[in-house]
Amino acid sequence: MILIGKVILTICTIILSRKLWRLGGDGQSLFRNPGVPILLGLTQFLLFDFNWLALLYIPLMWGAIQAFSYGLDTPIHDFWERVFHCGSQGDAPFVEICTRATCGLLWSTPAILFALLEGNWITYGIYAIVLTVGNGLAGGLIKDVEKSEKVVGGLVSLCILI
Repeated sequence: MILIGKVILTICTIILSRKLWRLGGDGQSLFRNPGVPILLGLTQFLLFDFNWLALLYIPLMWGAIQAFSYGLDTPIHDFWERVFHCGSQGDAPFVEICTRATCGLLWSTPAILFALLEGNWITYGIYAIVLTVGNGLAGGLIKDVEKSEKVVGGLVSLCILI
């Protein structure tokens, strides 16, 4: 695939991923999961010149999103509530930031596949840090849910840059 095609595909994927992530937060959960993992897996399949192994990202990310959530009734949120002794109603910024950052770190692990395929470990490390910190700050500091979810969807989609 020529360079300009890869650039256009990458930009369109990031924009669409933001939209799908947000739609998943509106009660249309299939857009977020499995929609976003399918979009990102297929995009990497194309960007890696039809490397079938890139499609393994789809079940890996699907599982990560299913297993690790940042809702108020989740084990990760409960853990941070116990650490800070507050936040059961979603009213403690530190609990929300830490919960979302933990999810960001865990959601970055399926992208290790792309680092294995391409050897871009430094880029993966940057992605993991950006997703962890960005997810934590977006969830903890942006009060507008729509904006927050679009930011998170965009951050998750940055894995295609690895």
